[in-house]
Formats: sequence, structure tokens, C-alpha cells
Amino acid sequence: MSYSLLRRAALLFALLSPLSSYAVEMVLTSEVAASHWKTKYMNEFAQDVAKRTNGAVQVKVFPASQLYNDQDGLAAIGTGAVHMVWPVSVRLETLDAGLGYVNLPFGLSDKLMENQCFASGLTELISDRLKSRQLQVLGLLRTADLFFIFRDRDVKSLADMQGAKLRVTGGRIFLDMVRSFDASPVSMAASEMSTALAQGAIDGVLTSPAGWAEMIGKTGKYAFHVPGMSLATYAVVVDRNWMDALPADQRQAVVDSLNDIIKRQWDEARAADAKAVKQMEAQGSVYRVADDAAAAEWKARADTAKKVYTDKYGDVVKQVDAIAQGCGV
Repeated sequence: MSYSLLRRAALLFALLSPLSSYAVEMVLTSEVAASHWKTKYMNEFAQDVAKRTNGAVQVKVFPASQLYNDQDGLAAIGTGAVHMVWPVSVRLETLDAGLGYVNLPFGLSDKLMENQCFASGLTELISDRLKSRQLQVLGLLRTADLFFIFRDRDVKSLADMQGAKLRVTGGRIFLDMVRSFDASPVSMAASEMSTALAQGAIDGVLTSPAGWAEMIGKTGKYAFHVPGMSLATYAVVVDRNWMDALPADQRQAVVDSLNDIIKRQWDEARAADAKAVKQMEAQGSVYRVADDAAAAEWKARADTAKKVYTDKYGDVVKQVDAIAQGCGV
């Protein structure tokens, strides 16, 4: 077949292909690296949506801030440049301070979020509060049960936190919580925390097991974990108008794909956390866990920070409590 005939055949195929004429593109931007576990789920989501919609919806994943970091990506939703972002849920506080509920110390737990009724109700509540911004939250992914990593401090009690400079992701809730432990919170990007810790600019980091193993490494020799203190999540945020414009079957395909991922991601995240901790212990790092009595002391101290929120956003607390009661948890 001649070159001209090949070109004409290719053009005809492109014109007849449903992808070229009718595919809807969803731009999903992220600040984490292509090697990060969250990117793996994003790529899986993209492939699954394409499969469920027979190629009618094509998700384009842009990791490592190729387009935007998560905060700027949220701001770009609605412009047509971005349709979806999976930011840490603390970012939602910048949109509605009432959504700080999901970051409250000793608030969310695996047990609560494993109850599908509660998880759905909480997601709907978050989404409703963002409706005026034309944002919709489709679910919450589990980041980790966060803990403290130190370079030189072998923390065993609250007293050992005195005066420590700690990196946090930001957000009023995390800042107030760290201050309640007599430490000084420092907001900085995750990409900067390892260097800052190594150079002594900060004493420690509030982070995940993955952050410890993959980003900090042996620089953070000591870990101290208060179970249940801070269960961090990622929120799956989408352009509400864009979603509403999709045909019902395509919209459902996006929702179903995410739900299938979220259901197993919580279990997979816990397993990955345990693996990361064992990896660091095998390299000589020290991992300490507060017992029930010590955890109660940390919780009592954190309640002072929690009260700042509950006094101001008691309506949100009542709504979540109603969801929990209605779901039997």
C-alpha cells in the first residue's frame, strides 16, 4: 500500500474512532511524584474509567506538579484547565474552615471510615459545604495514621516535646494540635522537610510511615506514634459542573471506579504503613508507640486545641454525630 493510501486510511480511522470525536478529557493534576503510591491509584483510576466508559472518558494524569501543585490545582478547578485533584484533606480548610473536622486530633478513625454508611454521609456533608464553590468531593482515601519523626530526640512522653520545632502540612487544626503539645509548628513543603531535618532547621516532622521511609530515611532515627492521634486523608475533589455535564452512565462510571478503589485502598494503606515501619526498624531506627494510658494523656492535651474548633463549628460536629448515630457507629 502506498504512503498516501496509508495516510488516508489512518485519517479515516481517526475520523471514525469514537475517541477522536466523542471522548471527554478529564485533567487530573497532582503534586506528588510519579513513583508515589497515590499516583499508582490515579493511573489505575484512569485506566478503569476508560474501560468502564469504552473510552468515552479519558483521564489524563499529571503528577509531580507538571501542571499545578494541589493547592493551585484546586483553585484552577472550574476554569477548564483542571477537572480533578486529590489533595490532602487539610487543604479543604482553605476553602471552608468548617471542614477542619476531618483533621481534628483523635477524630476520624479506621473503624468509623470502614463503615460505608458513615463514610458516605461524611463525604456528602463535605461536598454540600463546597457546593457554592462548584466543587464536589467523591470520597476520602487513607493517607496514614500520622506520627512524629525526630533526628535526635528519643521522645517517650509529652515532656520530651517541649520546645521542639515540628514540620506540619499546614492548616489551623494541625498547627493548634502541635502547639497544645508545647511544640512549635512549622509549615513547609514535603519536598523540603528531609533537608530541613538534616540541617537542624527543624527538630522533627509530623508525617506518615511512607514519608519516613521514602523521604526522610535514616535522618529521622526516632519515631513516636500515638495511635489514633491524627488519621490523615486525601480528598478526591472534582469540578461539579463538569461532572453534572457528563451523561448519567459516564458519571456513574467515574463514581463506581473511585468507590472500588477506595474500598480496598484503606486496607492496602494500613499494610503499606506496617511494611514501611518494619523497613525503618530493620535499618536501625527506633519506633515507639504510646500505650493506652499515655495516649489518654496526649488526647487530653489535644482536646484544648480541639475545643477551639468545636466552639466555632458546633453545627458541623452535630451533623457528623448525627451521621454516626444514624449509621450505628
